[in-house]
Amino acid sequence: MENIFGIRHMTGGSRYIRPSNPGLLLFVLWLAAGLSGYAGAAEPQTTMPGKPMYTGATLCGGRCHDPWYQAWKDTPHARTYELLKPGVRAEAKRRGGLNPNADYTADVRCLRCHTTGYGQKGGFIPLKTSVNVREPDLEQVGCEMCHTARGGNQARVIMKKTEGKFKRSQIEAWGERYDYENVCRRCHGHKKSPHPQRRINFKAERKNIHDYAKYYNDFNKTQESKIDHGKGVTEDHPLAIEDWDVVDGAIRFKKLPLWEGWLIFNR
Repeated sequence: MENIFGIRHMTGGSRYIRPSNPGLLLFVLWLAAGLSGYAGAAEPQTTMPGKPMYTGATLCGGRCHDPWYQAWKDTPHARTYELLKPGVRAEAKRRGGLNPNADYTADVRCLRCHTTGYGQKGGFIPLKTSVNVREPDLEQVGCEMCHTARGGNQARVIMKKTEGKFKRSQIEAWGERYDYENVCRRCHGHKKSPHPQRRINFKAERKNIHDYAKYYNDFNKTQESKIDHGKGVTEDHPLAIEDWDVVDGAIRFKKLPLWEGWLIFNR
């Protein structure tokens, strides 16, 4: 498989990387070398983590993206875990062949799409991750499920180091994504969902996702931003959608949108 950087990803017993576009590959290596400067930063709080990890939505709020966090709290995505409880959304469960009176809050088949980062580093862990109705976090479908490939810990470093003045193409190298219509397919209509027919009209639904303008207040009014981040690669080259199986009661991913540090694009 080849991504837009001209890198061929081989699967199976042996793996190698072969550039089909040497000029483009040199550009990518130059870009990677420039970005690696972030890993050697003096400030410990902005040291680049070695691997992607989920951190939760509450870290996105506070002094950086508080209006967005407050707006998200008023959306259905901030209440997805509640839908897994007995008797909630009973008719939808019946249509999916589920028992409406059963408790699905620890069900592997459901947690992938009703929580953040389940089965991956830093993600939701049933019976361990705290559930907070007032300050929802990993137990709901948070920011990272739509805005990152495999968690936002690395992208957060770029945001801090540049004070928010990053380019989309720069932060994408650290797992941020901008293929928003495509990202809905991580769950909505996914073939492994009990509701594969449950597709959404992205253009109609988008206006209901982040109506953040009305959530500015005296605390977060300085967070209003009009920075031009440019255009991201993933806007025209959406990332691969994950696939998984449930094996011995645990989720096993067969395909992820990151392969040894590289973003994998749909062709």
